[in-house]
Amino acid sequence: MRHKFWMFRKVNDIPLRSKFLLIYVLSILLPVITINIFFYQRTSADIKIREQENLRKSIDRAAGELLGMIDESVALSRIIAADDSLYEALDRTYHSPVDYYNVYHAFLRDKLTRYMSANILEVRIYTDNDTIQTGSHYIVMKDKNVLPGLKQLKSTSGGILVVDYIEPSGFNAGRRISVIGKMDTYTSYANYNKYSKIDLELSRVYSILNRESDSLQLRLVDSNNRTVVSSGEFSETDLSPLDNESMLKESGDSAYTLEKSLGNLAYLKGWKLIGVADTRHLDHLLQEAFKSILGLLALSIVVPSVLIYIILRSYHYRIRKLSRHMEKVRNERFDLIEIHEGRDEIGGLIRTFNIMIGKIHTLINDVYKLEIRQKDLELDQVRTELSMLQSQMNPHFLFNTLNALLVVSTKNGYTEVIEIIKSLSKLMRQLLSHSDNLIPLQEELQFTNLYLQIEKFRFGELFDYTFEVDPDAASLLIPRMSIQPLVENACKHGLQARKNGREIKITARRNASELVIQVIDNGIGMDAGRLTELLRDIRSERPRNGEHVGLRNVYRRLELFYEGNAIFDLSSVPGKETIAGYRIPISKLEQRK
Repeated sequence: MRHKFWMFRKVNDIPLRSKFLLIYVLSILLPVITINIFFYQRTSADIKIREQENLRKSIDRAAGELLGMIDESVALSRIIAADDSLYEALDRTYHSPVDYYNVYHAFLRDKLTRYMSANILEVRIYTDNDTIQTGSHYIVMKDKNVLPGLKQLKSTSGGILVVDYIEPSGFNAGRRISVIGKMDTYTSYANYNKYSKIDLELSRVYSILNRESDSLQLRLVDSNNRTVVSSGEFSETDLSPLDNESMLKESGDSAYTLEKSLGNLAYLKGWKLIGVADTRHLDHLLQEAFKSILGLLALSIVVPSVLIYIILRSYHYRIRKLSRHMEKVRNERFDLIEIHEGRDEIGGLIRTFNIMIGKIHTLINDVYKLEIRQKDLELDQVRTELSMLQSQMNPHFLFNTLNALLVVSTKNGYTEVIEIIKSLSKLMRQLLSHSDNLIPLQEELQFTNLYLQIEKFRFGELFDYTFEVDPDAASLLIPRMSIQPLVENACKHGLQARKNGREIKITARRNASELVIQVIDNGIGMDAGRLTELLRDIRSERPRNGEHVGLRNVYRRLELFYEGNAIFDLSSVPGKETIAGYRIPISKLEQRK
């Protein structure tokens, strides 16, 4: 078991690219090449066996036809040998040439011509009867060498022999293949020796041999192992011994040299047909088979290779991308994989990885923003505390001074001054006494009302203000000093340039989803460019020239308290009005409560 696990661990250590390469080579390339080589060898062997069988059939067919020609001549020789009338005419002793010619014209002249056929060139009878006259069919043997093969005939059983020789003269001089037979059937006509000789038609023999020349070069070999006739052009060259080495050189392979005996009969002893295969046809078949197998091999390698390359590249490319981005995560780099991930398992992994990276980015941003917000709150609280400390540096001095002014004003009957001193005293006490950041809306409005009373004292009949407050919103907690700076900004920048009829309206409404606070003045207003610049200045981290500190302070406090869910509104119509305010979701107010 441990050995198996060792093997699996070794496989796991191989790089993915090398694994794919091993799978391709061992499972596809080598099997395909091996199968095609085996298929080519089997096909080549089958072609050779089939061609050898065809060559065997060719040589058998040629040998059969040649044997048929010889058997026809042998049969004719036996027929002539059985003709007693021919014996009687040839065994007779003629007293004069005239006697012979009378018999010749009456009987012998047409006796042999009737045996002629397409396969037979000439039929002759040889005799040692010197009373007859030598002619076209009847020859007087004055010399034993006149009849070729006579010596071998005497030593052959059966009285028939197939011989080959060169006819040096006559009308048909040249190569001959003849069937010679001894005519000794009738003992009563044995005064003279008589022999028949039947010459085969050599053109027919050549025709038989050349018929197979497309696949086989044939040679007819006699009992003396001499080439009598061979495929090719008809020639009358001398008989020559068969050269086995030249035959092997022509064929190039002894397996394609065939030999067929013409028969076991005594008159055909040693005669055979030798065929040398024309390997060009076989080479052509083998070459065609090789081209087909090579094409099949290329097709069976190229197509799977292309498909496997596309599939493996798809896997390997995406796995490599995923691996590299995982390495980046190790180095605290959280980059998304920006490729077409696909719909398979690897695509699912890439999508999951991108979702994980996205969540990590969101988490990092949330933590970062939370830390910044927390630091801003802490900083703002420190600033407030410093401001409070500065304000409390000498509160008794301020209150004593206001009380002294109040006593003097009362003694002198300055009624209006008395009320404004009381409002200013309350305003300062509330500024110095409240440290909590969230107060009820009603309390913030009371604080704002004290400020407006002071402004009313300053401008008299030129200035007026009103409140429209939803009773349901009065108890909601809002950031302290979130309305008064808006009113102060309206007085300072909106109404100051107006000669008379200065009005400010403060509204507080609660609807189903949010609390809406608005401070509306009928001042000079501002154009769109000025409004855009003012909003940009309010929302920037560093205010320009320290202007609009009050508005920016309200904006920042809303952002910090409600985590960006409160909306700061500022709109203006030049020469008509300016509206400043904000909206806080009820859900956030409920959380604060």
